[in-house]
Amino acid sequence: QVGAFAEESTLREVRRKVERAGFKTYTQTVTTKDGARTRVRVGPFDDRSKAQQAADGIRQLGLSPSVLTL
Repeated sequence: QVGAFAEESTLREVRRKVERAGFKTYTQTVTTKDGARTRVRVGPFDDRSKAQQAADGIRQLGLSPSVLTL
């Protein structure tokens, strides 16, 4: 997961940045106690090491991804 965003403009900017780096993204909108948030995610990956490699690449873009097991 690259992040969860309330602002549509921030969401679009992050997705564009990640996709320009060669990663395919998808989103999921959830309701939280603070309102709707849209998660930007990358994957799925065959194994955790591949997910970690992607996260390392995304981190180089100045973002703070998390590797999740879904």
